[in-house]
Amino acid sequence: MAGRAVFFYGSLRDPELLSVVLGRPRSRIALTPARLPDHALRQVAGENFPCVVEAPGEAAPGDLARDLPEAEVARVLFFEDDEEYALRPLSVLAPDGPVEALVCFPKGPTTPAGPWRFEDWPAADRELLIECAHEIMQLHAQGTDWSDLSLWPGLKARAAARARAGRAPSAAFPGVDFARDGVRTEKLARPYASFFGVEEHFISFPTSDGGRSPVVRRAVWASGDAATVLPYDPRADRVLLATQWRAGPHARGDARPWPWEVIAGRLDATEAPEDAARREAQEEAGVEIGRIEQAGAYYTSPGTLAEFVTSFVGEADLSAAGGAGGLAEEAEDVISAVLDFDAAMAAVDRGEVNSSPALVSLMWLARHRERLRAEWG
Repeated sequence: MAGRAVFFYGSLRDPELLSVVLGRPRSRIALTPARLPDHALRQVAGENFPCVVEAPGEAAPGDLARDLPEAEVARVLFFEDDEEYALRPLSVLAPDGPVEALVCFPKGPTTPAGPWRFEDWPAADRELLIECAHEIMQLHAQGTDWSDLSLWPGLKARAAARARAGRAPSAAFPGVDFARDGVRTEKLARPYASFFGVEEHFISFPTSDGGRSPVVRRAVWASGDAATVLPYDPRADRVLLATQWRAGPHARGDARPWPWEVIAGRLDATEAPEDAARREAQEEAGVEIGRIEQAGAYYTSPGTLAEFVTSFVGEADLSAAGGAGGLAEEAEDVISAVLDFDAAMAAVDRGEVNSSPALVSLMWLARHRERLRAEWG
């Protein structure tokens, strides 16, 4: 029985992305150029993807996939989010003549902006969406709905972290030359996905005796990447530390689940760590960061957390800093305090500074403080 034809005009024209969504190799996907008459491509306002709008006399470019089984059409609709979008049959112009094909349209009103061209789609957006698609289509396989828009920021953050990890250079441990391509994944499950996610990896890995481990099950808490910044006033020799109620210490039963921290936040999609650090300093403490140096980039707890943190120490005028801040829409109540450097280090010695980014940042500053005072002061 013949399948359906689908006309792709946006990101799904990318063969690698379409391969993930359809669940079949790129080599088995045949696309032919086609055009949708009396329509034009427009970028959706505030987004990086297009929609088609009626435009008499114009023709929206795209690619046509023919004979897609109903199961693959359902995968396309799931990826597009069937609560927000629908596939409508329209006539498109293929090289061999008109073809009735399914075309994706939003169900509700959409505000179009300027023209959108597939050829101008940024590589970073493409890379991020492919990573998102892997998780979205696994939710499809598990029968889990992802249409709740509150899930989208977390899903994007996890995808962006995987994309950054794939690009980042890494150093081998002395005497060890193992790499990711030696790890075999037998199964990957995501039993929980929201702002954060839980992943279960069933894997085997090479061992130091030249053999392989048995298949083991390891659960990981996936949160996306984060950035922190310790504001430092080199003229006054003072630092700004912060606290807010934290779920982790509370769940552990800590008598004071308001840990000693530095300014911190999760990276937004393709945001650079330094940009995130500067943004968070303004949002959480009302502090503008000047010159800035990286104090470390590390996994906070690699046995269980996929979180990767980039920490900075940033130049700041702290003469009027301190007090409450944070974003009300995120229910943040961030309380910051300015301490003399020696008082902060005394708190470290007493064991009162109890979050890893704060410890990393303060101890890095202790090592580089005299240089920064000379250069920034």
